[in-house]
Amino acid sequence: MGVIRQVASASEFDRPAMSWEGIDHALNRVRGEAARVALDLAELDRHGAYRLIQGADLTGETRRRWEPEIARVQRLWKSHEAFSAVVERAAHVRGSGGEDPRAELDLLLTGASVALPTGENVAPAEAVARMTGDYEAVTETVSAIETAWDVLQPRLGELEAMWKEVCTLSDMVELPADAHEGLRENLERIGETVHGDPLALVVDDGVDTSALLLLRDALDRTRGELRDALRMRDSYEESVRRLTWAIDDVEQAALRTERLRARVVEKISSPEASERLDPVPGLRAAVAEMDELRDRGDWRELGSRLGRIQQAVHDVEDALREQGRVLTELLQRRAELRGRLDSCRALAARLGLDGHRRLVAPYVRAHWELWSAPSDLRAATTALTVYDRTLRELANGRDPDGEAGDRDGASG
Repeated sequence: MGVIRQVASASEFDRPAMSWEGIDHALNRVRGEAARVALDLAELDRHGAYRLIQGADLTGETRRRWEPEIARVQRLWKSHEAFSAVVERAAHVRGSGGEDPRAELDLLLTGASVALPTGENVAPAEAVARMTGDYEAVTETVSAIETAWDVLQPRLGELEAMWKEVCTLSDMVELPADAHEGLRENLERIGETVHGDPLALVVDDGVDTSALLLLRDALDRTRGELRDALRMRDSYEESVRRLTWAIDDVEQAALRTERLRARVVEKISSPEASERLDPVPGLRAAVAEMDELRDRGDWRELGSRLGRIQQAVHDVEDALREQGRVLTELLQRRAELRGRLDSCRALAARLGLDGHRRLVAPYVRAHWELWSAPSDLRAATTALTVYDRTLRELANGRDPDGEAGDRDGASG
């Protein structure tokens, strides 16, 4: 009321008064604005993220962003209170009757009638603009924090659930309490950031979850190792028996591959046939070491060791299959080259060129490389290429000497 009396005594009373129609229109407008701001404030107060922010121990970038919003919220409430007082005063004056109140209403509705908490007196329209700006700034920050939480908190919840499972499995395989202290500290550090400073993880309008993903991978890997350890503890004998069978199968495959390799080495000279795979002794030694770990009750290492040996068995199986494929292809390549040489020889015979002097040397060289042991397939390929090219030249009449040539010795 003091503000209103002060304003009412100002010189603005000297200006022409608003019409009753203008007064009613302005009064309805400020009533609507007061109701809208009241609804905005009530909605903000009920907003889940806003309430969480109020109760959170914010740190870092998020605290820096939120502290100015605390002042804005307080200013918003006080500004709305002052604005509502002006609206109520205007409504009271409009309905009181008596002496013509249009000058006072004009001043209340359009003059500097609202006393803001900043110490300024502004018109209702300016007060609405200020309150709207404060509300939008606050809700923008609330939305930014909420968006970050919406991304981070479900992932953090998943990490916490994985950590609980890791702890349970660790107890079941009797690991010491601090066996995974590094993971616990990392989870605690990430949790503090997610709860207290989510905006620290916002980059380029997106949320950086890389640290959570790395921890998830570490927890998942640890959980898998512990599950393997638990399975190992409960089924050690069966696991070792199955592993031994798998190694027996590898041994048989290695013997078959070695027999094939020996046959290829006897027939073909190739670096690809020189490598001898003998993985079985190493695999059996690794299985023997597992018994020592079992005697010490180191189930986690046993679980990891089992996984590594199983993978080694698979890798050896793949290597043996690949070597068998390469060796078989060498034999097939020799047979293919032999067939091509026979075909070229048959073509030369049909063309009457079988004994041509230009064909003798490449034929003899190719035949020697393919039917001697061990065969040099590269040299044979080169000789066969020369033989084939020369035959085609002769067949097309491109003999530079124009002679039939000596056919002796070409039938070898």
